[in-house]
Amino acid sequence: MNKRIELMKRGKTGRKLFVVDIENAVGIGAIDEESCRKVRDRIEREYKPAGGDLTVIGVSHQNNVFPARSWNGARIVLRKGHDGADLALESVLSDENIEERFSEVIIVSGDGLFASQAARLRSLGVKVTVDARARQLSRFLAFNCSSVKLAPSALAA
Repeated sequence: MNKRIELMKRGKTGRKLFVVDIENAVGIGAIDEESCRKVRDRIEREYKPAGGDLTVIGVSHQNNVFPARSWNGARIVLRKGHDGADLALESVLSDENIEERFSEVIIVSGDGLFASQAARLRSLGVKVTVDARARQLSRFLAFNCSSVKLAPSALAA
């Protein structure tokens, strides 16, 4: 059977969506392939994504698109400017019926901009986890999530 049809039949049960602000996860604005791979490896070790799960990576500068592609199978969204990656990812959360397709959302960013979408998704029965460094985690975002996972402080560890 076609894999896309299987995923549609399966619905949201057990599916995870990883929303990754890669620049925030790496800790610097200019990323490279190695730092992206380190973040990917840590996320895979921590959450063990399955075949039906989806990763969406947000970038805010066109020079970061190529390094982000080192995360095989991930969808990349781009919006230029200050908070561009956050805004591109926020659009995914708000406009793509996430609550109907996924049972869990993992936000890999500590930015408070995601708090309202986290609260909305959580109120609709979606488990929302934030994965961020303690020093970069918005209290408002942490408050609106189901759980918080503190990432290591070292660059892309």
